[in-house]
Amino acid sequence: MHLRQFKALLFRHGAVQSEIDAEQSAPRPDPFRLLKLKRLRLSLKDRMHRLASELATHSEFGAVPVRAARRRSFDNDDANLGGAS
Repeated sequence: MHLRQFKALLFRHGAVQSEIDAEQSAPRPDPFRLLKLKRLRLSLKDRMHRLASELATHSEFGAVPVRAARRRSFDNDDANLGGAS
């Protein structure tokens, strides 16, 4: 059952990512829509990680490696935009 939920979340995550990409490539992207979509994507990602850890603890095959999510900090993004020398 968890595997089916995980696949559904993964599919939804990909669809939301496509929406984000489309909005970002629009001539005038809506920043509020982007924020909403990015929060939704993060929520889906968190739910996938919770399900993956549940699957790993309940799996008959032992622990399944789960790739840790690397969260980007806004400080690093701002520094990259500034054109540091």
